[in-house]
Amino acid sequence: MNVNTRLGGAAMAVAVGITSTMLVAGPADAVGPPTRIKGTVTSESGTPLAGIRVSTLAEESGQWVVKDDAITDDLGKYNVGKLADGVYRVRFDDPAGTYASEFYDDAATIETSTPVNLTSGGMQTLAVAKLAGVAHLVGTVTWSDGSSVAGAEVTAYVRQGLEWTPLTTVTADIDGRYDVDGLSGGAHTLGFRDPVSGVTEYWDDHAALADADAVTVPSALSYDAVLTKPLPPTPTPDPAPNPTPNPTPTPVAPVAVAQTPTAPAAVVMVKRPRIKGVATAGERLKVTRGTWNPTTITRTVQWLANGKKIKGATKNRLRLTDALVGKRISVKVVASAPGRTPVTVTTRRTTRVVD
Repeated sequence: MNVNTRLGGAAMAVAVGITSTMLVAGPADAVGPPTRIKGTVTSESGTPLAGIRVSTLAEESGQWVVKDDAITDDLGKYNVGKLADGVYRVRFDDPAGTYASEFYDDAATIETSTPVNLTSGGMQTLAVAKLAGVAHLVGTVTWSDGSSVAGAEVTAYVRQGLEWTPLTTVTADIDGRYDVDGLSGGAHTLGFRDPVSGVTEYWDDHAALADADAVTVPSALSYDAVLTKPLPPTPTPDPAPNPTPNPTPTPVAPVAVAQTPTAPAAVVMVKRPRIKGVATAGERLKVTRGTWNPTTITRTVQWLANGKKIKGATKNRLRLTDALVGKRISVKVVASAPGRTPVTVTTRRTTRVVD
């Protein structure tokens, strides 16, 4: 049985507009056959989210009025109503501030949200709402002698099954400070690597990722890592002179020693590329460059529609055709640099393309 919490008090309304938003009080009424909206809210990784406020809004005299709302239960489920027949918009908010607010279906504003048409009563189930994280993990990376590890690579991991899986990597500044943002709530861990020496460790002072300690997000703590600074090579002293002449040694052919090549460091994404533009047929979308380490990289671009390649769409811009109406657009970007392992990232999807 799903338990949902109803929020008391006067409902609020949002004026429809591009540049300003006005809130007004409005009664929560329900005229006609009782209709309800239900669904589930999760993180982007699929973890159910409890405590998310789900609000239904209806347009009245040019304003969007909150008609009813509910709080998700421990399974991330909600049930909002009773509602009169009509067209509604649905908003998802996290009172704790760990996850970003959004409208149904994966829209940033009410103007771009997907209408929910309730005209026949009953209970409509919406698609799963996946909220993006906005939490941070911060700290510093220093050497064991107290000096900063400028340019240290800090990777956040999430647990999938029994293993830690890399989520995102950032680069520490000249003072060794780092800020890993865009994290969802729950268990994470951190890895720290000096790209020059290759010295690596995992939170908290572990040599192997499998032994790393978990970090619970959100957290207001500073996660400071201290890497063991490698010692400089010890010079080999010259041998003492030998006054007694030695017999001429028999020449020995040198033995080739096979050396295992060191895997090159990967290109690091500092800021993920994103799509700019309006998802409307006939308009053009553009993918931003993003920020990388090293800063000089070569990109290859492939536009996707509902996760599938769009033939010939390999430029920084894409004109939206009628064939793309109803589909959500994203971009797969491969960043490469000399002496580095290429990295592949995918942007967040747009809302569905409309006519």
